[in-house]
Amino acid sequence: MDWKHVIGQGKIKQQLEHEIKSNQVPHAQLFTGFPGYGSLALALSFGLNILNIKHSDKNDLSLGKLILQPDFHFIYPVVKRGTEKEVFSIDYSEEWSSFLDNYLYGNYNDWFDLIQVGNKQGLIRVNEIERLHKKMHLKAFNGGNKVCILWGVEKMNKEASNAFLKLLEEPPDRTYFILLAENEEELLPTISSRCQLVSLGPISAKDLALKLQGDKISDEQIIAQADGDYNRLQNLVKKVHNKELEAILVQGVRTAFKAKKNKAVVIELMSWSDKLSLLGREEQKDFLIYAIQFFRDAFLLNYGLEQLVHYQSKNGFDLTKFAPFVHSKNIQQLIRLFETSHYHILRNASGKMIFADLGIKLTRLLNLPGE
Repeated sequence: MDWKHVIGQGKIKQQLEHEIKSNQVPHAQLFTGFPGYGSLALALSFGLNILNIKHSDKNDLSLGKLILQPDFHFIYPVVKRGTEKEVFSIDYSEEWSSFLDNYLYGNYNDWFDLIQVGNKQGLIRVNEIERLHKKMHLKAFNGGNKVCILWGVEKMNKEASNAFLKLLEEPPDRTYFILLAENEEELLPTISSRCQLVSLGPISAKDLALKLQGDKISDEQIIAQADGDYNRLQNLVKKVHNKELEAILVQGVRTAFKAKKNKAVVIELMSWSDKLSLLGREEQKDFLIYAIQFFRDAFLLNYGLEQLVHYQSKNGFDLTKFAPFVHSKNIQQLIRLFETSHYHILRNASGKMIFADLGIKLTRLLNLPGE
């Protein structure tokens, strides 16, 4: 069976495989545990296996596209975008597809940030469950099983919970519900009691280390700090990456300033460019994206918009001293320079040529006089 999206959790995978092979899959199961333990990844893979859909059969489509087929249904908390009277999960299908591809081990905050809830509260409402009743009682599109994943069942309001309870009490034939919750205690006891409980524990350090293979960061201390939570591990790795990216960028910025007055420093600038060209493609892209935000924050700081600045130095760099050099005369060209470089990296152009050109142009732009 296909578990390629699931990190670790070997015993639970064996249990779920046994249910499918022995034709003893319960009509309702409740997966509990922190999202970073992989409950959503496990539920998705389990659903795909129930429906006998294999990744290789779909020409290696992304997971977000793979699950967009008529017998796989999803319910998750959403908000009204504007003045509409009703809102349903399907209205956020594009965002959900993106979430599965980019935040498979993410939590509710990651989802709410993606759909920009603002000060609204993401909920699963009764109209969503009423629509689900009708869908689940229809014949399966492919004439076989139907699967419905309900992610964030704690976010059901009282009316929705009571309506869903009726569906669990009289489930349609060959229909399987997989409920995902961080905290079982927040659910109606009558809902929990009608589900088989699958409790996820932390992912083993060994499995997390295997996931990091190929990444330059494999620090045992970082894995230990993640405490079996892959979402937390990703955030820790990102912080380490950002510290390294900042150090490289600051070195380049300082060298670019010196190169204007000292032609001999151009050799140092080319050495910096060579260093960038030796990074992997993904690291190069991360660097260029990081640099774009760096210069934008410097520009905002220069014009007194501190409240919009996200930058926090990991290396003790004082952005306030640098900010005056990023102004209305060069900001657009700086952003365009890094965006163009990113575009060419995406198309596998020569990194050596791209970063040599970037270093020379960066020197000219940073030394442009301001207003």
